[in-house]
Amino acid sequence: MDRKNEPSSMKQVLDRKNIVNEYFRLVSTGKFKEGLRFFAPDCKTHNPFIVGGIGPLTDAMIAASKNMTAQNSQPAFVIKHLLVDGDMIAVHTQLLNSKSNPGEGGLRQVHLFRFEADKIVEYWDITQQILSSMPNASGAF
Repeated sequence: MDRKNEPSSMKQVLDRKNIVNEYFRLVSTGKFKEGLRFFAPDCKTHNPFIVGGIGPLTDAMIAASKNMTAQNSQPAFVIKHLLVDGDMIAVHTQLLNSKSNPGEGGLRQVHLFRFEADKIVEYWDITQQILSSMPNASGAF
């Protein structure tokens, strides 16, 4: 594994965690474009359904949020877990809407952020629908 971008200090780890937390705070309050400041301009994205780049991904997130709002459903992110490994941060989230309660419904997501210094330079996201009736008694979380 390439460790050239590994955090040089605990302060850098905390700074990166704060960046990711602030990014999700902005997204959850509808301030998607403000969150772009945390990404390098040439950030690689790996969502197979969106044209590459953080700009098109952000535009798709805005459109999805508007669609949820049009359906009288206010989206909100809940961070369940945040893990740091070298230059990577993994975040396990639930995307709720006003019709969901924290125990059921919405989407389960995993977000992977790769950093260089204080900028996100690469991003992955994986999403699963959370059904109200699931065979696994442990649930989605």
